[in-house]
Amino acid sequence: MLRELDDAPIAESTVAGYVGQGVDVLLHRALSGSRDGRVDAERLQRARALFDVAYAAVNGRATRTYAGVVDGLERFRALGVRLACVTNKPQAAAEAALAKFALAAYFELVLGDGVLPRRKPAPEPMWYAADRLGVAAADCLALGDSANDAGAARAAGMPIVLVDYGYTEGHPVAEIDCDAIVSSFVELADALAGAADARFGFLRRERAPQRAG
Repeated sequence: MLRELDDAPIAESTVAGYVGQGVDVLLHRALSGSRDGRVDAERLQRARALFDVAYAAVNGRATRTYAGVVDGLERFRALGVRLACVTNKPQAAAEAALAKFALAAYFELVLGDGVLPRRKPAPEPMWYAADRLGVAAADCLALGDSANDAGAARAAGMPIVLVDYGYTEGHPVAEIDCDAIVSSFVELADALAGAADARFGFLRRERAPQRAG
């Protein structure tokens, strides 16, 4: 996209730090060179058209599942846990990525950006997912990797567990308000399997060390 706009390229590590609040915020940041930067609407519109084409071509090409994800999802399924995927990734891109890695079948609902007027950290996507599952928000457990996930869960009235890896927009996981920190999906599945409290009273806050991912 930047090449098409005759802009200077930016490091992949910098882009990773811009990810988390949807494509338009990512583009504002990439075009302005600042996490808080903004560009005018015409420039954003042109960039978005170029980005969508490029993203569709490369979506999933460099993607890898984190350790424990598939095993954890299998454990959730065996425990009878019903799952929804709520993401700020565009809807079509989210569905394509999950399908590419044979993960779509684990989720009753995939909700990406563009379906609702607001995205995480607003609570509406979380409420929508709970409603579609037919479960009260307070009886859902959110699992995420960022302040956006934690903020959305808190606003929606859901307990929130964070993994100690992922896209955190520069906010260390240990500094984010959450109910517990785990290092893998399997770790959470094991906790759920041993829990007697259906309202997640077993959760406890642990400051696990971050690892690169």
